[in-house]
Amino acid sequence: MNTWLAAACAATLAAGAAQATEMKWSLWIPPMHPLVADLEAWAADVEAASEGEIDVNVYPAQQLGAAPDHYDMAADGIVEMAMVAPGYSGGRFPLWSLIELPFTFANSTAGAKVLHEWYAEYAATEMPDVKVCLVTMHHPGTVHTKGKEVRTPADLSGMRIRPAGPGTSLVVTNSGGATVQATLPEIRELAERGVVDGVTWPWDLFVIKAESVLTYHMDAPFYVTAQAQVINPAFYDALSDKGKAAIDSHCTPEWSEKVNAGWAKTEIAARDKLMGMADQTVYSLTDDEKAAWAEAAKPLTEEFHKRVSERYSGMDVAAVHARLKDLLAAAGAGY
Repeated sequence: MNTWLAAACAATLAAGAAQATEMKWSLWIPPMHPLVADLEAWAADVEAASEGEIDVNVYPAQQLGAAPDHYDMAADGIVEMAMVAPGYSGGRFPLWSLIELPFTFANSTAGAKVLHEWYAEYAATEMPDVKVCLVTMHHPGTVHTKGKEVRTPADLSGMRIRPAGPGTSLVVTNSGGATVQATLPEIRELAERGVVDGVTWPWDLFVIKAESVLTYHMDAPFYVTAQAQVINPAFYDALSDKGKAAIDSHCTPEWSEKVNAGWAKTEIAARDKLMGMADQTVYSLTDDEKAAWAEAAKPLTEEFHKRVSERYSGMDVAAVHARLKDLLAAAGAGY
C-alpha cells in the first residue's frame, strides 16, 4: 500500500512537472544588477502562485537578444517576457517618453506604481502587440560634472555631456551644450581626458568608476528612465485559468512598486556615500534655480506633446500629461 501510494505520488509529481510551461524572461541588464534579484523573487512568486504550471527562467545580459530588440522579441514570441527600454527605440513610444521630461519623478518606488497606473490606460494603444506586466525605474538620476556645478541651464552652455537618453540629450543641446555618445566603460576615461565634462546618470557612479573624476552632483531628481516588462499575449492566452490568475495577480502597480525597492535602496545608498566623501560636492538648487529649469523645460514639453499628438490624433495630450503629474503629486512621488 505504501509502495503504491509512493508510486502514485511520484507519477502525479512527474505529470505536474511535465505540464509546466516555460516562461523565458529576457533582460539586457547584467546578472549582478540590483534589479535582477527582485525580478527573480517576482518570478519565484509567480511559479508558486501558478502551483507549478509556469516555470519562469530569467536570462540577463542580452543572452537571447540585443536590448533594442526586446519589444519585438516579446511581440513575436521569441521570448515569453522581455525587458523593454522604450528610450532605445527613438520615436516609437512617444507617450511613454513624457516621463523623460526633467524634474517629473521624485522617487522610483511610488513613482513606478504611478507610472504603471497611468500607462495602463494607454498601453493597448501604444504597445498593442504585448501585455504590459510591470514597470521598472531607476531612482531619479541627476547631473554629475567635472570642475563645476550645474545650477541652471545656462551652466550647461559649452559643456560636453554624455546623456542618459533622448530627453536629457535635448535638455543639454537646448541649453547650449553638446552631447557625446559613449558606452559605460568609456565614461571615466573620457572624463579624465576631457572629452566629456559630465554625465546624466543615477547616483551610483561607483558602478562606472567615475566618482574620482566627476565630483560635482546636483541633488535634484533631474530625470528618470524606465522599462516596461512585457509578456507575449499568445503565451498568456494559452495558460489555464489558474496560470492567467497567477500572472494577473503579479502584473499590478503594487508589484511594480515592490520590484523597484532594491534598486532604489542601492541608488540612495550611493547618494549618501557621495555626500559623506570629502572630495565630492553635492549641492541643492534654490527656488530661483528650480524656476530656471522649469522655464527651460517648456519648449521641450511642447516638442514632446507635439510628437504624441502627431502619433495619436485626437488625444488630449496636455490632459494626459497633467493626469500623470496629478497622480504623482497625490502619491508624493512628484517633484
